[in-house]
Amino acid sequence: MNICFNGCSLTEGQGFPIDQRDLYIYDRLLEKQFLFERTNIAQGGSSNYTIFMRSAESILSGNYNCVVTQWSALNRIWFYPGPDSQFFVNDRSSIDFVYRDIRISAKEKEKFKNTLLLLNGDYHNIIELVKFTKILETLAESNGIKLVFINGLVPWTDDLIQPLGSNFDQSLSAYTKDILDFDNRKDNEILDFFTQLQKQFQMLNQSLWVNLFHSFHHNTQDLGPEGHHPGINSHQWMATETSKFFIQNNII
Repeated sequence: MNICFNGCSLTEGQGFPIDQRDLYIYDRLLEKQFLFERTNIAQGGSSNYTIFMRSAESILSGNYNCVVTQWSALNRIWFYPGPDSQFFVNDRSSIDFVYRDIRISAKEKEKFKNTLLLLNGDYHNIIELVKFTKILETLAESNGIKLVFINGLVPWTDDLIQPLGSNFDQSLSAYTKDILDFDNRKDNEILDFFTQLQKQFQMLNQSLWVNLFHSFHHNTQDLGPEGHHPGINSHQWMATETSKFFIQNNII
């Protein structure tokens, strides 16, 4: 059994020195438990588009029996000013960005990133993520490969699968209200936008998800030795949740 793990920094193992990742990162813990062959292609800072593309390539490669895809934050965007340069919106570096004749100061970079985040709301990114999962599901089924999804940083809430009551204020989570621009919409607009979003979400195959509404990020219990990203206990939690999913769904 050969399993490919894909995702962002959570699955890559950032927060731990490289020489400690084999001891503590959740995919390594699973490898030791089930004794399968493991490949980790996760890359820190990845957008869901880049994660989607890597998983699609992994499925089509024919090298794996199963592809585990950990989805990241919804609004990440990557840009490529040149063949050897990249700029991603979620980069928190406080240094200037320089590429050939392009120079963006740290202050300008922060303002640019904040503006892009304002222009890139989660509503349509949720719909896009659902489409990514459906495409991967079709590819995996066509190629006889098992597929597993992990919620790494997706903040959606379970009101997306609940009937919408007459009192919108009580029925909707704070997150859903935010992406619907709740305070600035009339009730008929809220109903229309939420109904469209819920209809798209219903296309999601929930049975493929280890932790659909309980993201790895929001269940972080401790930090790694480098002072950031999930720590030992957090990765053990993720390994336990994934292990239960593997067993219940006959992945291994």
